[in-house]
Amino acid sequence: MRILIKTVALAVAALCLVSIRANAAETRTPTQDGILYGTADGQPLTMDYYAPKGSGDHPIVIVIHGGGYHGGDSKSGEAYVADFLAPTGYAVFSVNYRLAPKYPYPYMVLDVQRAIRYIRYNAKQWNADPNRIALVGGSAGGFLSNMVGLLNAPGDPAATDPVDRVSAQAQAVVSLYAQSSFEFVPLNADVHRLLDPLIAQKGEKEAIREASPITYVSKNDPPLLEILGDQDEYIPFSEATNLQTALHKVGVRCEIIRIPGGKHGTGGWNKLPNVPDWERQMTEWLNARLHHKGPIGEGIRPRVVVPSA
Repeated sequence: MRILIKTVALAVAALCLVSIRANAAETRTPTQDGILYGTADGQPLTMDYYAPKGSGDHPIVIVIHGGGYHGGDSKSGEAYVADFLAPTGYAVFSVNYRLAPKYPYPYMVLDVQRAIRYIRYNAKQWNADPNRIALVGGSAGGFLSNMVGLLNAPGDPAATDPVDRVSAQAQAVVSLYAQSSFEFVPLNADVHRLLDPLIAQKGEKEAIREASPITYVSKNDPPLLEILGDQDEYIPFSEATNLQTALHKVGVRCEIIRIPGGKHGTGGWNKLPNVPDWERQMTEWLNARLHHKGPIGEGIRPRVVVPSA
């Protein structure tokens, strides 16, 4: 019995050590931290920059973090993609945005659009190509990637700020475990923080229609890649397939990478048996859409074989 207990204790300790090492390995330091891309309601809007490897004009990836619309920041969760996209030659920017409930829909949408405009306007200072911009977001950030990508907002020619005269259109969108509509998913506390003022103003049906990315599908949309686990606790897999169907109907490319057994968030995906090499597939997809070549592999989380109980 003592031998069994000791064996279990050693196994648990080993797994904890693996976890600690994994977290330590994922501590990332941006090349530039806290770049101001705008000010809204007196609040600074900031982003981090991860410099690409290689030379030439680099395609741009704008990372949008998750956090249930009311949490998270530019260094959390989805910033992981900077680890493997910057070594491939992408200029990566991870943005902060205003959070609900103080700033409900559509404020965070406006912030992401402002980030795109600012990066596009100033792209040359980072040796980046303003005509090759992709959005990559997860969870709430995936919703924002979908929404901003499908809105295709042009610049405002009458704006006094030259940044706001620039387009907020993206050339590709990657959304991870993201909602495409609020119609078929129960409105939980996080969504109420985001939508309650709009619901109070317009009623639930119209608010859901207005705030759902799928509402804005058109033939002019950029290509989309959706990545989602089929065991996600919050986002049913139909959120991906519904958006794919809508985009295909208007002739827009949309592909899905299914993570068998995948939960919400990428953190545990590398421990799943037979998990797809989704980071490589995502990078190859971006390379094809943005006409880029670069070495793939550096920065990708190693796969971990978890022993059965």
